[in-house]
Amino acid sequence: MKSNDSFLASLNPSIKLLAHMLIMFMLMAITNPKVTFLIWLLAVCIGIFLGGWRWTYLCKRLLPYLGFFVLVFWMMAAFGEGEETIWKWAWFHFTMEGINHGLIIALRMLGFVTYGLLFTSTTYLTLFVMSLIHQCRLSPKWAYGLLAGFRFIPLFQSEFNQMKIAHKVRGYKAKNIWKAFMRYSLPLFTQGIRKSERISAAMEARGFTGARDRTYYQTTKTAGKDWAYLLSLLIIVTGIIIFLK
Repeated sequence: MKSNDSFLASLNPSIKLLAHMLIMFMLMAITNPKVTFLIWLLAVCIGIFLGGWRWTYLCKRLLPYLGFFVLVFWMMAAFGEGEETIWKWAWFHFTMEGINHGLIIALRMLGFVTYGLLFTSTTYLTLFVMSLIHQCRLSPKWAYGLLAGFRFIPLFQSEFNQMKIAHKVRGYKAKNIWKAFMRYSLPLFTQGIRKSERISAAMEARGFTGARDRTYYQTTKTAGKDWAYLLSLLIIVTGIIIFLK
């Protein structure tokens, strides 16, 4: 989660997350593929004009999910049930109802992915955690623990790559997946426990008790543009649903 210089990056992370979550809940209740497609297209337009997306970035991020889109559509369309048959051969049975359901499920999946990417690609992780503390009233103990957990992910990735290179230099080859998993997971788990103990000791040494009444290096506040984005997004999506229902 890294922010950029776009308009969406300047919004409050909690309000932005709330707006996208509400749209996702609305997508779950929509049964019209045209409406679902337009709501997904709205997310793409927001990402390009307000989120600082480029076409290369969009294609790179969404291209892997197009395979799932085709697979889900094919399973629902070719093996779904319905009365209005379009084409039938062997065990394939294409019906109008199956194609409609396949488009809805596949486009809904793309909508979830795009709105989630719209949030993660324009949100700085530290500001998001601070927003959870200030706007969502999350306990600092849980918030800083969440932040530390996210910071461990790239460390684990780098350590895992170092272990693979070291084993390769030593000529080790795993005979099966289970042995390879045990050989890599146990050292990573042990190092994770040691690092968590060090971080806990360092935070306690610096006076961190988890109390809410404390000073913060960074604070997040809500502004008019945050609520304007939330209301505008809801109004546009509601208008699409009403006029194309």
